Amino acid sequence: MNVLTVPRAAAALEYKALRLPATVVETQVVARYLADDSALRLGFERALGSIDATIGRLLADEQLTKRGNALLRRADVLERAAALEQEAAQKKAKAEQTLHDERSAAQEQREQAQQEQQDKVREVLADEQAAKRQVAQQAADKAKAATEKAEKTAQATVAAERERLEKQEKAIETRTKARTAAPAAQLSDAVEDTQEAAKERKEADRLAQLADAEKTSRQQARETKARQTRARSKAGS
Repeated sequence: MNVLTVPRAAAALEYKALRLPATVVETQVVARYLADDSALRLGFERALGSIDATIGRLLADEQLTKRGNALLRRADVLERAAALEQEAAQKKAKAEQTLHDERSAAQEQREQAQQEQQDKVREVLADEQAAKRQVAQQAADKAKAATEKAEKTAQATVAAERERLEKQEKAIETRTKARTAAPAAQLSDAVEDTQEAAKERKEADRLAQLADAEKTSRQQARETKARQTRARSKAGS
């Protein structure tokens, strides 16, 4: 039926009758069994809101227009909130994985440096023992002086090697801190994105409550009108 050729009141009643099955599906199925950010529910509510808003403008029905716009706004907000949550989760997972990889690499380098230090120390000590044995075979009058010289040389070599390895380990730690700075910042951004998504969800819930309140108000108005109609019918009879 063309709404431009009939009174708006009749057209509004006809639309409400045509919309009744969709209303039943919305309240009994969509709202009960589908999550707020379900893609199926958002698509259904967006389509229903678009129809309500369009018909409301054609019929100059402010309440119907507001209801349609509220459904469209709620679908947009929930969809944006879901996208933000997904993006934040991806950023957080990526940052955590990068941080884990960098720490694992740093730990591996540290263990390797420690192993090299231990091997070098054992090698130096082995050389020291060889030098001692060689000195012991020399003449008795030169054994004590040669042994002391070999010990001092070995101690100096060990001290120098330990100092070199300590500097290498400090350099590794410095590079590790520089590499893990960016992932830590990404993790902070992911937390901020998650908080923004929570704000969007809160706004969506508020809009949903407004839509429910409007629905309840319309139901009460219909019930009041029905009681008044019955009362006038009784009074006329």
